Amino acid sequence: MIICIIILIIAIILTISSFGKNKNNQNNFIGSWTNDGITVYKFNKDNTGELIVSLTEYEFTYKIEDKTLYIDFENEKSTDSQYSYSFEKDKLILKGDNGTFTFTKKN
Repeated sequence: MIICIIILIIAIILTISSFGKNKNNQNNFIGSWTNDGITVYKFNKDNTGELIVSLTEYEFTYKIEDKTLYIDFENEKSTDSQYSYSFEKDKLILKGDNGTFTFTKKN
């Protein structure tokens, strides 16, 4: 009985700590990122965002799990994306099946 309680407590602590880690990673994304001055990814606090290319906006929702960024575009004609990511100072590096992209945070 005591072992079951200990295992349950450990599971709860691990779950809570993983939520905190994802939240911290999400906070790193918040804001606008560009790689060429024309293409901009904008990430909002509520897990929504926009991909802005020239003057066209593509709305999406996103989630972060295990160092992977998942982007689900509202328009079903747009291709949903999945990237592994890393941060280096003010740079966001996205690696996916379609290549590696480096974005700089806009102020």
